[in-house]
Amino acid sequence: MHSLVRRSRGIVLAALLGVSLAALAGCGRNYGPYPATALEVNERILRVRGAFEKVKSDPLANEVRLDLQRAETWIVTAEAEAKEGKVDERADLYLTTAEGQLSMIQTHYARRRAEDKLAKRREQALAPMAEETPE
Repeated sequence: MHSLVRRSRGIVLAALLGVSLAALAGCGRNYGPYPATALEVNERILRVRGAFEKVKSDPLANEVRLDLQRAETWIVTAEAEAKEGKVDERADLYLTTAEGQLSMIQTHYARRRAEDKLAKRREQALAPMAEETPE
């Protein structure tokens, strides 16, 4: 009886291990390849550069100056890699980092705008109360 329980536990553990390893093996294939050609890298650089310019021109840009400088540095570094003609994972990594930095900046802008909007609504909601108070 005990050997039957041990044997079934062993089978269950082996099955779980097999499923886990199969799932991990599939993770790498779904990520996607690095840019295969310099043209693809240049297209991505242009897209990231355009997003950077848009974020940089925002009225709140002064609040995230340091983040903007970091993003621009990553973009310039990726451009330098592309000009050397080496298409490898480093250029992709630099562009992915720049995209992450830009995403952080856009999140900051959205949060600040939401905070400002909430503050205005609070002021509007409290304004009628202030007018109704007896003197």
